[in-house]
Amino acid sequence: MKRSFTIYIIAYCMALSACAHRASQEGEAFKGIDASPTLAAHSAIFEKGIEKVADNVYVAIGFGLANSIMIEGDDGVIIVDTMESCEAASEVLGEFRKICAKPVKAIIYTHNHVDHICGAEVFAQGADIDIYAHETTAYYVGRLLSKMRTVIDMRSMRMHGNYLDEKALINCGIGPFLYFNSKSTLGYLPPNIIFSDTLAAKVAGIEFELLHAPGETDDQIFVWLPAARVLLCGDNFYWSFPNLYTIRGTPYRSLQQWYRSIDLIRDRRPEYLVPSHSRPIVGQERIETVLRDYRDAIQFVHDQAIRSINMGMTPDELAEHIKLPPHLAKAPYLQPFYGKVSWSVRSVFAGNLGWFDGDSAMIEPLCRADYARLMARLAGGQEALLGHARKALEEGEYQAALQLTTYLAQLNSDSAEMKDIRVKALVALGERAENPNARHYYLTEALEIRDNFIAMADARPEPAQLHKFPLEGFFELLAVNLDPVASADMDKRVGMKFPDVQQAYIIHVRRGVAEIRMFDTAAFDEEKLDIKVIADSRKWKEMLAKIRNPFTTLAGFEYETGNALSFAAFLTMFEPQAPKLPYEPFSSNH
Repeated sequence: MKRSFTIYIIAYCMALSACAHRASQEGEAFKGIDASPTLAAHSAIFEKGIEKVADNVYVAIGFGLANSIMIEGDDGVIIVDTMESCEAASEVLGEFRKICAKPVKAIIYTHNHVDHICGAEVFAQGADIDIYAHETTAYYVGRLLSKMRTVIDMRSMRMHGNYLDEKALINCGIGPFLYFNSKSTLGYLPPNIIFSDTLAAKVAGIEFELLHAPGETDDQIFVWLPAARVLLCGDNFYWSFPNLYTIRGTPYRSLQQWYRSIDLIRDRRPEYLVPSHSRPIVGQERIETVLRDYRDAIQFVHDQAIRSINMGMTPDELAEHIKLPPHLAKAPYLQPFYGKVSWSVRSVFAGNLGWFDGDSAMIEPLCRADYARLMARLAGGQEALLGHARKALEEGEYQAALQLTTYLAQLNSDSAEMKDIRVKALVALGERAENPNARHYYLTEALEIRDNFIAMADARPEPAQLHKFPLEGFFELLAVNLDPVASADMDKRVGMKFPDVQQAYIIHVRRGVAEIRMFDTAAFDEEKLDIKVIADSRKWKEMLAKIRNPFTTLAGFEYETGNALSFAAFLTMFEPQAPKLPYEPFSSNH
């Protein structure tokens, strides 16, 4: 089944809503679901409230996935990180106002992740205030509207447990939950003061330094308040083993950059360390001990992964053999509540060597369907393979049962018994998982199978937010969603000019490829095109986001060549196929 072009664009445009909090909204996910006592106890670290760190520094904890920090100055305050939605930000601002009624004079983004930037409008309250960030932050925010959006959206929904009820969603490892649902709104404001390496500034009498410190993201910065010896470290430290790789999917995160950035933090010898997730740490010696262990854990994973790769180990072998040293493995701030060593070493392998694991059998491995048929043949037939999966489940071999159902799904994805075994194995693994990312992924997939849906963000963007993102990203998405069959014999050039932003684009569909280029508007006017459209960029974006009716919108554009019907027919070639569950075989029905 295909989703309409405009429906698909909603998922693309809603990159910032990729983590929509659904706990207690969808009813019971599974009755009687258990949780690891260790994971349940971890929730205490997110006790909701405002914590005073130093004389003028306050941190809001437990109001959403991330923290928001208020620094009080002479005649105003600075807000560092602004939560994931306007609703979360409003709750935090209300609590901050009980402490200080001074106006917000500036906002600082520690990095581009949505849980740090999407409540900015609430804190700004309509004022034209300065927003500080690294020079690449705006790029990375725009990149959230990228060609990978659909799969990242789905995997984020599963990882954060957005479709699980409160009994199933214990916490998210670095926060209690992500405060976003289908009724939430986004309030991102682009930064207007940017820097490359360091920046010293003074706002409301507060002197501060911003330093580029790539780690969890390449645009990560930390905020140093030298007078108070307070350091706001963003996401380069939180009370959990770090997500050196996240199962929602991410470009490679450099472990070496990360631990070197922690060394930059250590060099300041702060008295107060305030992360953007979990609780502050007080005391120079305590902070040094924690940060030293934290960076040592990251370097250990990096160095031992590279050492083992050079010994010829495959990713599976790395995950099996590399363990933290005992003194690090038992540290409370290095427990696997967010990242895991096994995920991290796999990422080190892929980030340095790519997909090929070195085994000749993997140069051209059997396709999933052929491998499933081989497994069935070895088991004595499909029914015998199903019997093995059933027996594994009955004997508590839940991982074995889960993997066998992956093969069975390739042979018959409609099998009710296969689905039943898979759901039960997923629930059992989820109950036993101490890592909430893994727990949520298991339980959400079980829910998807049981209730026959795909976990996707369903909120629509507000027009004001939509127009903060450049046209270029919208056109980039078209290229990667061209239907190769529908366009196999086509050679057509279609151009769009947007006088309101003085931009023009030409889409050349050429036998399965869409070459898309930005043109100077004067040069565009000289181009001979099969369809030539003069459009308003705001209406175009709103149509793609399904805020505006596509039929009336297309009819309202000006056509120098072609017409609304021919343009609409052209756009149908960019309809992507609907996503599928991970274990399902790909077919023309998806």
